[in-house]
Amino acid sequence: MLSPRRAMGQYSTPQDTVDYMVNLTLNHLESHHNPHILDPSTGDGIFVKTLVRSGVPARQVHSYDIDPSIPSPYDGIHFSHEDFLKVDQEEKFDAIIGNPPYKSKRQSTYFTDNKLFLAEQFREIGVHNMYSLFIYKGLQMLKDNGILSMIVQDSFLTNVYYKHFRKYLLSHTELKEIILAPRRLFHHGKADVRTAILTLQKKKGHVDSEHTVRLVDRLSQQEYSNPPKERVQYLAQTTFNKLPNYNFAVNVPEEILHLFQVRYTPLEKVVPIKTGISTGDDGQFLKREEEIEDLDEWIPFYKNGGAKDAWYYPPKFYLHRDWDTHSKKYEKFTLRNPTYFYREGITCSSMGVKFSAAYLPEGSLFGVNANLFPEDRDDLYYLLGFLNSSLVKYILRKVLNRTNMVTSGYIKKIPYIAPSREKKDSVNKSVRQLVNGVKNNPDFPTQELHEKIDTIIFDVYGISEKQRGHVIAFCDDVLEQL
Repeated sequence: MLSPRRAMGQYSTPQDTVDYMVNLTLNHLESHHNPHILDPSTGDGIFVKTLVRSGVPARQVHSYDIDPSIPSPYDGIHFSHEDFLKVDQEEKFDAIIGNPPYKSKRQSTYFTDNKLFLAEQFREIGVHNMYSLFIYKGLQMLKDNGILSMIVQDSFLTNVYYKHFRKYLLSHTELKEIILAPRRLFHHGKADVRTAILTLQKKKGHVDSEHTVRLVDRLSQQEYSNPPKERVQYLAQTTFNKLPNYNFAVNVPEEILHLFQVRYTPLEKVVPIKTGISTGDDGQFLKREEEIEDLDEWIPFYKNGGAKDAWYYPPKFYLHRDWDTHSKKYEKFTLRNPTYFYREGITCSSMGVKFSAAYLPEGSLFGVNANLFPEDRDDLYYLLGFLNSSLVKYILRKVLNRTNMVTSGYIKKIPYIAPSREKKDSVNKSVRQLVNGVKNNPDFPTQELHEKIDTIIFDVYGISEKQRGHVIAFCDDVLEQL
């Protein structure tokens, strides 16, 4: 049985990471007289011990933990067993530091057990994950100009569910820095999570429009003080206000961010982007070809291609032609956008590290992944090449959504610039070769034609040679770069 803190998603933080966060926090507190510092989720006490070892008097250190089995981590500090989210006190702190729990609503009964309380207390940002609630609560308990530094899951950077959380941070704090910690930072504790160190300062009134944020891209080691120069970016905080859903883009070239700010046309304004059928139970309703006796009674069904399914792939699943009967009989069998069923189009992957798009043959059905339905074949083949370009893959994963689930909502936000007739024709020609080539031979060589398409899309978007290399390097190693 898990301890209360493991059940809520708490993991021990490596000492080098703690040292950096403590030193950073204390540097920001140099002008504060006798600062009082809180760790709201003490756990093994590593932050508390490091604070005291760094010269903070024990009487100025405060800590809470919800687990009644956790002892005070250090003699002389203010320690109590508390549920931080329910603490009701007037005392304000100069700094709050720590590694809060990471559990989401689907992962912890805490959310259902405290549903009404959480909905009321955190309605401004929404109730999605324990760590975002800790940050919000922490800000309520900070003095004006106080510092908060926490290492948390990086899902808050771009996930649409954290839109209101990001908006709140932008309007109530100065973001000092966001560092994407090493991917395997917590693997020693059997926790496979991507994390970020978020440091911010509580502000009263308007945030300085000239304020810049230090952004550090994904590191391979705990080299927070001296990361590789190419991983560091200083960006005006106001930039995030201009991105879709107030996304926090880390180390994205400004010329790419600029695509969202000047004459921005989202892809959804150019082409219909639709989702289709959710069966509610794929195991019951979807069959593979080898499981079917009479294929004429079944319709090709495209739901989520893989990284190797770009351009074209034969259907992996089939849905019986009486699907409309299923929708009336089974409550969870849901139909969306039936007027687009059986149309020729483009079908996109929705899960996995690498995004891909493929030709959707006429006469097919499709799932709740994103599917595009251009007016004519010229647009279809151009958009298929566009979606599979390195620039679009970069924008999707670096700016719009860093998680492994790319839904239609994110694809709709891709910035679109219309190509010249010449460039469009050139992409169309290459894409037709790719679709036909892969259709006739799954091992058809695609790299040369793909690179040709990449070059044209870079040209259409005016991306410099330097940043083209940055984009390609990211796409070649997405898993490690994210």
